Amino acid sequence: MKYLFYAALAFFIYLIGSDVYHQMTKKGPNSTRIACQKECKVFEKIYNKNLAEAAKTALLSGNYTLKSDIKKARYMKSRLFEYVHIEDVDKMVGDAIAKQKHPDIHSDKQLLIDYYIYENDKEDPGKKTKKSKLYAGYLYFLFMLDGKKAYVVQIDFMDPQGRDIAKRIDCALESFLTALP
Repeated sequence: MKYLFYAALAFFIYLIGSDVYHQMTKKGPNSTRIACQKECKVFEKIYNKNLAEAAKTALLSGNYTLKSDIKKARYMKSRLFEYVHIEDVDKMVGDAIAKQKHPDIHSDKQLLIDYYIYENDKEDPGKKTKKSKLYAGYLYFLFMLDGKKAYVVQIDFMDPQGRDIAKRIDCALESFLTALP
């Protein structure tokens, strides 16, 4: 009887330990697949693997169209766009893509990269936690092929003057290019 009690106790402790381990190691929607993703919060989603692969080929061939927008803070005075200009960020995106372009890869498909720069509104009454007020904003990239979503990545930047945006653009592109094996 005594041995049965110890066996049951050991099994119970094992179950609790196993559950704690799984809770601590489970993955959420944010990603840390590559080194640059460890520096900031990244959320990504592959909508269609085949489309994402074709979109990757179109990007590497340089066959893309860029569509950009900004989303200013609504509840606080917008300051980010005194320092960050969409034309400059468009050039940063183009330069980052040019670094990835391969001359021997060709695609007839036209990739649409639809992105926006979101300024974190720290006075938004919907923001409940201090963590949600730490970052300066985020970049949201949507990669579309044939009018369909292939891949989305959202990546935070911390500098209130946007000095880390170029680095985050590089990370967003690397995330896209490495999303599929």
